[in-house]
Amino acid sequence: MKILEMPKNPIAIRREDLSKKGERRVALTPEFAEELVRSGHKLLVQPKDHPSTGTEKRAFEDQDYASRGAVISEDLSDARVIFGLKEIAPEYILENRTYLCFSHTHKGQTKNRGMLKEFVNRKTTLIDYELVTDERGLRTITAFTYFAGYAGMIESFWALGERLRRDGITHPLGNIPQSIELQDLHRFKELVRMAGQEIKQNGTPASLPPMISVFLGSGKTSKGAQEIFDILPHETIGIHQIPQVFAQGDRKKVYKCVLSIPDMYRIKAEALAANPSLASLDDDAFEALYLEQPDLFEGNLDEVLPYTTLLMNCVLWSPKFPRLVTKDLMRKVWADSPVLKVIGDISCDPDGAVEFSRETWVDAPVYIWHPEKGDLGNGLDGEGIAVMAVTNLPCAFSADSSKQFTRDLAHLLPSIGNADYDASLDASGLPEEVKKAVILWRGEFTPKFSYMREFLPS
Repeated sequence: MKILEMPKNPIAIRREDLSKKGERRVALTPEFAEELVRSGHKLLVQPKDHPSTGTEKRAFEDQDYASRGAVISEDLSDARVIFGLKEIAPEYILENRTYLCFSHTHKGQTKNRGMLKEFVNRKTTLIDYELVTDERGLRTITAFTYFAGYAGMIESFWALGERLRRDGITHPLGNIPQSIELQDLHRFKELVRMAGQEIKQNGTPASLPPMISVFLGSGKTSKGAQEIFDILPHETIGIHQIPQVFAQGDRKKVYKCVLSIPDMYRIKAEALAANPSLASLDDDAFEALYLEQPDLFEGNLDEVLPYTTLLMNCVLWSPKFPRLVTKDLMRKVWADSPVLKVIGDISCDPDGAVEFSRETWVDAPVYIWHPEKGDLGNGLDGEGIAVMAVTNLPCAFSADSSKQFTRDLAHLLPSIGNADYDASLDASGLPEEVKKAVILWRGEFTPKFSYMREFLPS
């Protein structure tokens, strides 16, 4: 008896919405799209230019896909599996489809709850790239985290140079443009290298203290940012060296301090009074206790902010953890030591670890926040701290970051493309690392994400 082969799922690549300003990335590049076509999938690709405005929304040409067998189509209704990147406007969600994207919903993000409800109402399957993890629980699709670090560091250098220029101070970093101006990572590295040569030869301005940059966290985003920073002549210092470097540091180099959990947080005085043995925890035990009982801890950045020129926030945050930079803290620090010029909030958790952080976009990447006056609006003018919190930093290098993202995803494409989305999740044929990222299966929350029902608006 001949066994009939299941037909291949039709697949689509959607164009990112107009609301995603400057977004030109794509989940599947033409090279890997060709592999799907060769393996028997019908592939639909939305045109790169938005039909209502003509805005270019993809770094690769339509012809790059068409020449590899894809069908260029505004209508994606024939597709069963739809690859995107960012959140999807509710009106574009098709019924009973499988969507792959960064949904930004699993923490209960308020702005995306309407989208989440529409995914449920339309009985969709939702797979979130951020939640795809290996057997150790580590994310396997991480290309954009490194590129966020690259772009975030460049944007922060640019913001620092521009802020100082407005104060009448010429700084070697003042020749670094915005990341979207060149969209060439190698060229940016060369510009940073040239700035570093100037620092090494002539030093940073004498009217400023030695430049100390503090990195919160040491994960992939932080490593990406540090890769750019480290092109400059620099010295890595510990948290306890910061006051001395501030007073006596060499201006012919810059300083970097990378903070881990035992540096960023301290145990509250009342918790130590109740249990004095907590004062003797080693770093591993300290971190384990922080993750288990974060309510025992408070931020420790009052130790570093009076001396910091540039603060790079590279840590993920959720409401159960204490904030690192609060409005009250900045008011106290600013009153005595207004040294901090720029916060590069690469993590971009609005009202998160940086309490006054809000989402910005590449066309208006910076706003000014004054500790007494609050948010002074977008731009680089005005007294206060420049905050860079671009939500889609990797789009500054759209083609390069898309290529790396697709390489990260490539080993999963056959199973995602061939899965049976009419079966149960267990019988679908999806690999375990993808199953762990399934938030909804045909409109129903999977057991791991059942808590998210409370996020649905009534």
